[in-house]
Amino acid sequence: MTVFRLFVFILLTLFFSNTRIAAQDATIRKLQVESLRPVKKYIPDSLIKKWKSGGNYTLTVGQGSLSNWAAGGDQFSFTLNTILQLYSYYRKGRNSWDNTLDIFFGYINTTSLGSRKNDDRFDLISKYGYSLNKKINLATLFNVRSQFIPGYTYPNNVKTFASTFMSPGLS
Repeated sequence: MTVFRLFVFILLTLFFSNTRIAAQDATIRKLQVESLRPVKKYIPDSLIKKWKSGGNYTLTVGQGSLSNWAAGGDQFSFTLNTILQLYSYYRKGRNSWDNTLDIFFGYINTTSLGSRKNDDRFDLISKYGYSLNKKINLATLFNVRSQFIPGYTYPNNVKTFASTFMSPGLS
């Protein structure tokens, strides 16, 4: 009886394994046939974008603490820096227009100096170009650089007003 069961098990195993192999072969043949057929061009996907834009944002946080430090230093310091970089580029025919905006801001707080900004600036660049041919391009550039909030100097640890928005303003 056990030989008969073994024989039936082997026959059923061979039957079902051959069926699976044949089914996989048919699926593979069908996929091969479908991959060779021509694909119609989808017009909205083939349009070239005229504007390309994007950006990057960075946030950095730092903290330091010292105790029993013989060489000096602050007991506690905290820093916060942020950077925002944006861009937008336009291309159409012979015309091109490139724009970038970079914004930086930093803040520091120490036990000995107190709170101060350590970075405050923005930089806007806009460039328009016209291509005369493949090797010659005419362009004009506009650039503005300044800061956002008032700036101070600290001679002898006395807060003295130094600058404000668009002072200095470079272009």
